[in-house]
Amino acid sequence: MSEEPVNEPFGILRSLKKLIFVDSNEMANPELKPAIPKPVSETKSAENVTLAPEANLTQNTSGLPATDLKQMKVKVLEILEQMNEPGIDFFEVWNAAAEMGRVDASSIKAAFTSLKYVDKTLDKTKLIRSAQHYSTGLKQVIDKETAQKQQQKQSIEQNLLTEKANLSDEIQSLEKKIAELQEKLAAKQKDLKEINGKYTPQLQDIDHKISIGNTAVTEVINDIKNALGIIETNIN
Repeated sequence: MSEEPVNEPFGILRSLKKLIFVDSNEMANPELKPAIPKPVSETKSAENVTLAPEANLTQNTSGLPATDLKQMKVKVLEILEQMNEPGIDFFEVWNAAAEMGRVDASSIKAAFTSLKYVDKTLDKTKLIRSAQHYSTGLKQVIDKETAQKQQQKQSIEQNLLTEKANLSDEIQSLEKKIAELQEKLAAKQKDLKEINGKYTPQLQDIDHKISIGNTAVTEVINDIKNALGIIETNIN
């Protein structure tokens, strides 16, 4: 294990995290550091041992979208750092190889050779077993997180279906009301077109009666005038 303080920004996996952001051109022509990793102690800090870390692999990191692969890999490495077990195993060899600039056959062999002097029990079997252990642990974490997100997804999908159904019902209700209003509108428009036919005969009848009344009165008045003229002429 590296002797760097555990409160450094990147912790024990600083080198691996830094490699994530190395430009592809730099990876093609790396300047490898000497094939001797920093001194390590045989026993890891108990602060690094967490068998079942709680993690949210979909949470944003540094304000960047969670879909950013590089940022997500950093989060995965942070989870792996929490799973770090006591002793020297794949975890330290991998990180020590990264200290040399990149992880390849040469850097891994150099890291393994150097760390074997610190921990005589370190061998190929231990490397493979511990690597598989960490891989399994990470898989369990992502499986748990995936299951939680699937439940969240199902809840959202159910809310979506419910809201769509409610909106469909409301739309059907509104469409029914609109159809009823359109029917009423058509009836009122028909009444409006026919309204003259309803009142015109009555108005014409009134006009006719007024005309006849005036004519009759005029004739009667004329008859009275004629009679009055006869009276004035023939009666002394």
